[in-house]
Amino acid sequence: RVRSHPELRDGLGCPPSGERPVRIEISIPSSHMFLGVPDAVIQEIGSELPFSQSELDELSTSVIEACTNAIEHGNGLQEDVLALIEFEFSVDRFEITIWDHGPGFEYTAKDFSKMPPDLMRERGRGLYMMSAFCDDISFARRDGLFGVKLTKIPREAAEAPDSATG
Repeated sequence: RVRSHPELRDGLGCPPSGERPVRIEISIPSSHMFLGVPDAVIQEIGSELPFSQSELDELSTSVIEACTNAIEHGNGLQEDVLALIEFEFSVDRFEITIWDHGPGFEYTAKDFSKMPPDLMRERGRGLYMMSAFCDDISFARRDGLFGVKLTKIPREAAEAPDSATG
């Protein structure tokens, strides 16, 4: 299901800054074999946005980590339980929210920007990586679902001087 802005920016296929973003929703079964799907969506959409390949790879890594958490911890690898992925984008941001059916965790007192003691171990570093690779990470509960929202702003836009201050 795709909902898009009626007046798409010419050439980019997305609305200009300040306009309502384009929104795409997909659902994937809770199986590791589907983790490449959100990556493919990010790479395809991102190729039309002002992100570098490095920025898209950081966002993809973060989303794959969040999806892995959702399908393993939230949905218990039950393939009939779907993870919902919402993509919202415009020229000045790319936001992706991953929803699962689990209870979530207590996130309010956690500092995800702090490097874990054993960064090279296979598990336990996903939230740190998401925090390091994205401009914002937030969590929510909605209608019995738990979600993580990842926001990436193109460096080009983040480094541009504010037009009001010069």
